[in-house]
Amino acid sequence: MPLNTATLKTKKQFTDDVIELVFETPQPFNFKAGQFVTYKIADKMPPCFRAYSISTAPVKDGNTVATCLKVIPGGRGSNWLNTLKIGDQVEFMGPSGKLIFQTPPEKSVIFIATGTGITPMKSLIEDELNKGNKQKMHLLFGLRYIKDVFYKEHFEELAKKYPNFTVEYTLSRPENDSWTGSKGRVTEILEKTAIDSKNTEFYMCGLKDMILEVTNLLKSKGMEEKDIHDEKYN
Repeated sequence: MPLNTATLKTKKQFTDDVIELVFETPQPFNFKAGQFVTYKIADKMPPCFRAYSISTAPVKDGNTVATCLKVIPGGRGSNWLNTLKIGDQVEFMGPSGKLIFQTPPEKSVIFIATGTGITPMKSLIEDELNKGNKQKMHLLFGLRYIKDVFYKEHFEELAKKYPNFTVEYTLSRPENDSWTGSKGRVTEILEKTAIDSKNTEFYMCGLKDMILEVTNLLKSKGMEEKDIHDEKYN
């Protein structure tokens, strides 16, 4: 697969360890919501390659690639990307990935994300809303601490603008009583949630253990595997 080039245009620090990078490509870059790109990590020889999901909805013949990522201690890819400055160039491959929206219009959709697993979910949600999708869509976003919260205002604005979209943040370890939202892991929230298994589909992204645990829980509630779409992070 040939390498594309892109130039860093903006860099945002959302939390202590979560950043969003927006790159501009010299040629139109078309992708599908939910897909990812694979960056060439050029910190030393030989370089390596790391995959990161695209965080925005596609724009026909657009020329931007946005990535939201967690900077992991000792993580070669995330730490190198975090050193980039505005104007720096990167090389990447893609788009790739099969986490594509495929739910028929008569069904409801629940998106589940933990941590930066929100990245492809954000792309999928924005794309469907932009297209005028009227399906009932709900996002359940799990994080640990209040200091970990990001994208909250963005999703709350979407919920105000689009009556068919709702969002719920849940924290498993809120530091203090200032958090008035849901508490507990996403599995704890789902255990208490009534699910119409015949008329609902799920999309989720996060660490492998979370995906496995949620999948087993959903199956116990009558969901079929074909209606559960996921992407696992290591």
